[in-house]
Amino acid sequence: MVADSDRFGELASERVGAEVKGVDLDLFRLSFALSRTATRFVRRVESTVHRPAGLTWAGFRVLFTVWACGSMESHQIAHLSGLSRASVSSAVNTLERDGMVARSRESTDRRLVTVSLTGRGSDTVSEAYAAQHRQEEALFAGLEVEEVAALTRMLERALATPWPAEEV
Repeated sequence: MVADSDRFGELASERVGAEVKGVDLDLFRLSFALSRTATRFVRRVESTVHRPAGLTWAGFRVLFTVWACGSMESHQIAHLSGLSRASVSSAVNTLERDGMVARSRESTDRRLVTVSLTGRGSDTVSEAYAAQHRQEEALFAGLEVEEVAALTRMLERALATPWPAEEV
């Protein structure tokens, strides 16, 4: 049986509750809804905004991070964007090839590379974000202004919570 998208969360919650002991189903539903919302959003903006602009999702995230924060080293881009170092390196290779970023070595440590936007990169990310914002408006159209603010505050608090050390 294929579940309706609307029933998928309900069915998943029922299954988790029945099969996994000690699970907080409210936290499961929150995590599941957040994951599905993020995935839906990423798929939508990548296919309707970023790919037509010649970008991947990772490429956009690299451009956006440098656009928002200024020139920085690749490891800083990885940390701020949530991408792996390998993904940043691959995206930067493509973005450099396409004339959107430039690399420079501004340290005595030759392994450290600073990534900067070119004029083309700045124009591309600005235009891509404007188009992405239209998708953001569509995704959150069902929420009131106060709900958007409250959800944003809650998610920012969750992001600020450090992960506990992993048990070995």
